[in-house]
Amino acid sequence: MTQADRREPFQPEEASIADIHAALRSGHTDCVRLVRHYLARIRAYSEAGPGLNAFVTLNPKAIEEAARLDRELADGNPLRALHGVVVTLKDSIDTADMPTTVGSALLRDSVPREDAPLVARLREAGAIILGKNVLGDLSGASYSTVAGIPRNPHDTRRMPGGSSSGCGVAVSANLTTVAVGEDTFTSVRTPAALTGVVGFRPTTGLISARGIAPRKVGIDTAGPIARTVADAARLLDVITGPDPADALSVRTFGQFAEADRCEGRYRSFASGLDRASVQGVRIGIGRDFFGGDPEIDRLAEAALRRLEQLGADLVEVRFDPAFFDRYVRHAVDTLMPLLMRPFRARFEAYLATRDEGTPKTVEAWLARYETDLAASRFPPEATRPTHAIRVLRDSLEYSSNDPDYRQLIEKTLPMLTREKRAVFDAHRVSALVMPYQPMFAEPIVTPLESIEVPEFVRAPHITPPNSIAGYGSEGFPMAVVPMGFGSLGLPMGLAFMGLPCSDHALLGYAHAFEQATRHRRAPASAPTLPAE
Repeated sequence: MTQADRREPFQPEEASIADIHAALRSGHTDCVRLVRHYLARIRAYSEAGPGLNAFVTLNPKAIEEAARLDRELADGNPLRALHGVVVTLKDSIDTADMPTTVGSALLRDSVPREDAPLVARLREAGAIILGKNVLGDLSGASYSTVAGIPRNPHDTRRMPGGSSSGCGVAVSANLTTVAVGEDTFTSVRTPAALTGVVGFRPTTGLISARGIAPRKVGIDTAGPIARTVADAARLLDVITGPDPADALSVRTFGQFAEADRCEGRYRSFASGLDRASVQGVRIGIGRDFFGGDPEIDRLAEAALRRLEQLGADLVEVRFDPAFFDRYVRHAVDTLMPLLMRPFRARFEAYLATRDEGTPKTVEAWLARYETDLAASRFPPEATRPTHAIRVLRDSLEYSSNDPDYRQLIEKTLPMLTREKRAVFDAHRVSALVMPYQPMFAEPIVTPLESIEVPEFVRAPHITPPNSIAGYGSEGFPMAVVPMGFGSLGLPMGLAFMGLPCSDHALLGYAHAFEQATRHRRAPASAPTLPAE
């Protein structure tokens, strides 16, 4: 039953897309009021108050767009899929009406020529793009030379995770209804886990990568961040679709269609959610990813017991030690640097689409970073973006023709995919489940600020499952859903990982767990405003 069905005053905080649409139909709210509600909360909690700092840019025409959608509804038109739903975007996703900074002060005022395909889909569905969320320079970590760093709303002394950090903060603190992040190594899933919301990395290629600043070719994908699995699925329904101009998208949908085309249309992610979806399903416990903070392990064990009560058939699963050590534990040191080899060519191709004032080469970016920073021509809050400078410098030495890169793409990654598939086959499991991170959110450490948190527990080195997502159309999807809170009030997420193109089933498992546990909790740092 929705809020409007109960005939209570509509409360936008924690409202789902279904709640919002019910309230719009009943007249309990309208699109303009929704936008004003979120803008008031952004002023109170992102720009002031706890200073959550989730946004780079706000859409100056958001109220005007909301009024147009209200007129559309008043004229008797039906609600579109995301009619009046407030969406924010990681600021690496192109919007033709707002700057897209990719976290960098060099792009502070640079507005792309056109919307990314996923943004065009959002607008067509009636969504209101309220603004762009903070990310680290060039999608690295969380520190941005254009906007600083967001703060975790459950403990503002701590990080919210990178690099879709602003998206996670905005959704968690009710500064937006839903957000679209972008995930290369962990960038949707870690902010979701650390801020207590839902994050979904789909099979790579389900969402077109055009119009998104590149990071790692064949790995990058946009993904929804939401407060519920149902909202993530509804958002996914809108932003997925084959893009003829994106070869990976075409390839992914070719294989996806074999199992998921129904009467000539792609099956909806949202309509297939079922609270009984784990009943009788064989799910593997990814035991290699336990052994971090004992509190997180206890939360995960409780989650496993709940899954068993829901009817899941749980079995212990371990990776081959050699595979795990070489290609999971040391992925950051080995696979990830190799995957950056094509970065220069792809980044410069992306920069070529931007306005004339944008530096168009890696060399020009390096020169600007080093000279502008030295001369203090960046904004006062900016300091040396060491991660971005390292990425830019490294990219000058390599290309996609590098023999090590060709070896990785042509031999190593296909072998890893076969080995990962073999784990599923050997144990006859439909998914793997595990805690997503081995420790709770870390204290804030930036070039400008270092916060001491005496009660912070640094867990032993346990690799999170982000590094086994997969490459290209063989990219393995993963859902992260809240699994509870530690003794200090910090959230953690439970991860469900599936085979490529198992997105429908995976969302179903996450939804069943979520509905049975209801661990989502709004952060105390962003309470209801008095005027609300």
